[in-house]
Amino acid sequence: MRRTLLLLILSVLLALALPAGAEDLTKTLPVSRPGRLRIELDRGSIDVLTHAEASVHVQAEARGLGASSVAFEVVRDGDDVVLRARTEEWIEWLSAGPRLSVLVSIPPFFEVVNESRHALITRRDAVELSYPTRAVGNRTR
Repeated sequence: MRRTLLLLILSVLLALALPAGAEDLTKTLPVSRPGRLRIELDRGSIDVLTHAEASVHVQAEARGLGASSVAFEVVRDGDDVVLRARTEEWIEWLSAGPRLSVLVSIPPFFEVVNESRHALITRRDAVELSYPTRAVGNRTR
């Protein structure tokens, strides 16, 4: 009984330690008017650059512990394009968690809005990046 329990615990720990990957995302959405790329990621790093095409192109991947719990999504919201990546709630306690890596190409007439909690966005070229203001009590941050 004790040995079976020990083997079960070791199996679970080994399964958690094995590298796992989410389904990578590659998606291109054509755009014709000025709009915003709204980035809503729980974590990760995002490189944003401009290109000459009238489209938003996204390449995203998740690697490491908990990566299989990541779900990427790119959707339209009016003239905006929204990039989301969420992890299942059980993974939130892992400080190491999955590593999200995203490369986004946008046309020069698009703006980037960071609505992420813990993501690092690196601007390339002349990309403008803004952070929405949030009301905290009676103050705005």
